[in-house]
Parts: sequence; structure tokens; C-alpha cells
Amino acid sequence: MLEVIALKLITTLTGFLFQGYLDTFKYTKIDGAPSWYGQSGSNTMLVGYGYSKGGIENIPLAEQNCRNDVKNKINKTIEIIIYDNFKHIKDPKEELFLSQIQNDATLDTFIKKNIKFEKVEHLKEKKESLFSDGRKYNETFVGCMVEKDIIISYQKERLISLQKNLTNFKASNAQDELDAELKENR
Repeated sequence: MLEVIALKLITTLTGFLFQGYLDTFKYTKIDGAPSWYGQSGSNTMLVGYGYSKGGIENIPLAEQNCRNDVKNKINKTIEIIIYDNFKHIKDPKEELFLSQIQNDATLDTFIKKNIKFEKVEHLKEKKESLFSDGRKYNETFVGCMVEKDIIISYQKERLISLQKNLTNFKASNAQDELDAELKENR
């Protein structure tokens, strides 16, 4: 049954990624933001955005906010897929498998490794004039992306690994149960 769950997760995730579902997340409109900020992504890339107030020393914070945006999109998608497709699951082993899928300890590292920062724009504070609007403080806007194919490959590898670990765990427990039963029958 774990194989069926894994296959359903991957096919649904692929559909979500390539049908543009993740690009429907809305961003708060920020006055003075560049025109590219918060726009829909491409067919092949999952796009995220980050923002921070302050000087250029806050650019890493805006980049981290961008990584968090991508992570949030992936986590929300997995959560929705599990809710929509597996809310009827009652088997403890299957529930454990789904819980492990939802709680991805290596997602941050995956995102750091595969993210590309396409746009970083730092805008300085300026006074309002006759020909331009003012800006009350320095701001940084960041746009980043991860290839959708890489996300799917990563999730496939994770599911295979989790399946193997759970199968090995079940086999180990079965052997322990057999050993205990043999001891009782002697």
C-alpha cells in the first residue's frame, strides 16, 4: 500500500507543480515594489519572493525570506495533497509514512542547494519630489526560483528512501515478534 501512496503523491505533486497551482499564492502589495515582485512564475520554475526593510546588510534577510517562501509553497502543497487524498488512512504504518513525508528534515538543505536568485533589488530611502514618490526607508526585494523537475526528482528520492526505511523497520519488528513468540513456545 505504501507504493500506491507514494505513486499518488508524486502524480498529484507533478500536477500541482505543472498546472500552475503554486503560482496562485498571493503576495501582499508593497508600495514602491518593483514591477516583477510577486508576479506569477514560469511553467518550469517554482518562484518565490522575499522582502526586508533596512540597509544592504539586510539583503541576506530578504534572501532567507525568499527561501522560506519557496519552502512554504512546497510544504503547503504536500499538506494539501495529503489532506485531499489520504484523510481516510487509518493504518498506523501508513499514517507514520505520511507523517514522515510531511515533516521533511532535509528540505532547507535541498532549497539552499538548488535555489537561484534571479532578482535582487535594493532601493534606498528618498524624499518625495515633484516628479517621484518618496520612500520612507531602505528596502530590498528578492526573487528566486527552483526548477520544478528538480523538486519532483527530490520528492521521488525521498519517497523511495522513506519506503525502504519503513519496510526495514517493519521487517525488523516482524523478526522481533517471531523471536518473542519462539521464546514463549519453548
